[in-house]
Amino acid sequence: MRGGQAPILARHDATATRLKELLGAPLLASPWLARLGRVSFLGTLDLHPDSVHASSRLDHSLGVVGLGLQVGAELSLSPADLRLLAAACLLHDIGHYPLSHAAEPGFQRALGVAHHGVTEWIVRGNGSIPVAQSLRPALERADLDPDLLWSVIVGDAPPRYAALSALLLAPINLDTLDGIVRTARSFGRRGMRLPPILFRRAGDEIVLDPSAIPALDRFWALKDRMYGEVINLPSNIVCEAELSRAVAGRFDAAVFAGFAGFDDLALGPLADAAARKAGLIVGDDERFRFAGRRVAGDDLPRVRKRYFVDRRVEPTAAGLCGADWSRRYRHGRQLVYVTQQHDAVQLPLPGLVSFADAPNAEAWSQLPAGAEGPEI
Repeated sequence: MRGGQAPILARHDATATRLKELLGAPLLASPWLARLGRVSFLGTLDLHPDSVHASSRLDHSLGVVGLGLQVGAELSLSPADLRLLAAACLLHDIGHYPLSHAAEPGFQRALGVAHHGVTEWIVRGNGSIPVAQSLRPALERADLDPDLLWSVIVGDAPPRYAALSALLLAPINLDTLDGIVRTARSFGRRGMRLPPILFRRAGDEIVLDPSAIPALDRFWALKDRMYGEVINLPSNIVCEAELSRAVAGRFDAAVFAGFAGFDDLALGPLADAAARKAGLIVGDDERFRFAGRRVAGDDLPRVRKRYFVDRRVEPTAAGLCGADWSRRYRHGRQLVYVTQQHDAVQLPLPGLVSFADAPNAEAWSQLPAGAEGPEI
């Protein structure tokens, strides 16, 4: 995905203007954020013929910031906490590899670190991203503590800031709220408009506002649909596996020396070749099926997640407390295999691992990187 940072900021003009007021223009003009504008939000899924509205990781990050600003007003956050939440929303994905999740298993095998680890390096200036090239100097000039900011992003913050982390990491969180609605829009699926009020305070606790519960129930059903209808499209699972295999043999730690310029363009030919081989580029999803057991030795394991609402867990008049979020908004995991419909006439799948057909418990213990799939 190519394109300048300015058009993306223009699409989110109100959010960008508020961010400049809160964090300062230099941080928003960082080359690290410009890079996110050149990294696709849905990766290789943008090559599927049903994709109608591609967006970037920067679009998504600004979308999360917009929700964060709304929630900050709902909760009457202090100016310092609002700045910290806005910065966490803006930078939570700053370390994504090109094409986001699509090739991450390959990069993780080749480089030994997932995008969360790279995000830490960029924010804190440690690891393979030198301090001078990281965001640490810019954050400190903006009067933000990079280490505290990282602890909020990763959920390791002191108790004083735990509520801010929950807004990014709880089952109902700002990151997923934007991501799922964005995925539906990207594929022209019927989405939804999020309610005007999401959270509220109940004493010292942040709860889901009672008026938002019906809409959030619909959101959870939308999340289930998007995983089933888009994120787990078989041709894309196969494409991602092929691309990860190619990436694992092509790149090494030298990429970190110029990571601020490492974007989707670096994977262009590899992604195109993988998409054509998998049939993704023509939407050839009927070529594959999901099976409950391994059918052939090169079948791809995949953890399919299903999302469902347990309506027995009801909100009180004050709202749904944090301890009940994961009890009402639940998910299950099923181990399946992507296999060919007609093995005799199809190309072999790009196997990620070679373990024998085994009982489910053993198969779960041997899942390779990538089998879990992305968490949008």
